[in-house]
Amino acid sequence: MTSADELIEGVHPDVARVLRAKSGMERLRLAHETWQLVRDRLAAFLASRHPDWPKAEIDRAVAGRLLGDSGRAAPISR
Repeated sequence: MTSADELIEGVHPDVARVLRAKSGMERLRLAHETWQLVRDRLAAFLASRHPDWPKAEIDRAVAGRLLGDSGRAAPISR
């Protein structure tokens, strides 16, 4: 198993130490910037996969994914 295949089971102690040293406002800013980055990258990915979709459809798909929709079909109930 390579390091890329390993599961992340917790925050590395060095990362935890650095985050603890930051103020609450700094941690909140980092979380917000991460959210924006994920949103923008997901929108770019979906736009590249679906060039025919209007911006409103891409925005709806991004919102759905960020709210927990994996984008996969629902399982068939039997």
